[in-house]
Amino acid sequence: MKSIYQILLTCFIFAGIVACENETKVCDQTLRNDLHTHFKRDSLNIFRDTVMPKVTAYALGRDTIYRRQPLSDMYFQLSPIADSSRFYVKVDSAAVADTITFRYSRVKHFISPGCGFGTYFNLDTVIATMHTIDSVSINNKSVTSSNDTHLLLYFFVK
Repeated sequence: MKSIYQILLTCFIFAGIVACENETKVCDQTLRNDLHTHFKRDSLNIFRDTVMPKVTAYALGRDTIYRRQPLSDMYFQLSPIADSSRFYVKVDSAAVADTITFRYSRVKHFISPGCGFGTYFNLDTVIATMHTIDSVSINNKSVTSSNDTHLLLYFFVK
């Protein structure tokens, strides 16, 4: 009789661990709403999608996001506790680095009792130093999902 209870207890504990692990994965995916940026480059006065050869990017005062890899898109994680975030972006090892500042308002939203609250962002302003970046275009000001392209960065061929 004791062994049946031990087996049942083991099954309940294992089921609880699996359920918590699955809920954590769902929460992590639901809470992610990074600002999606896409690159465009001028070629004979026509802007086309492009891949930048050696992208290095990091949040100023925080860790590196991308380091020395070819990319056509970047995802910036905005701060849920501040109304702005600043990033260092260098798209080629021979290029001059740019700083991009995002100013936004934050809106808390309830996800579920297990996940708690997340943060949506409403992008107000984007400021770039324009060393290698030619211009910036906001596609979608509402950052509620990483699936949307929120920002286009335009570069000129040199």
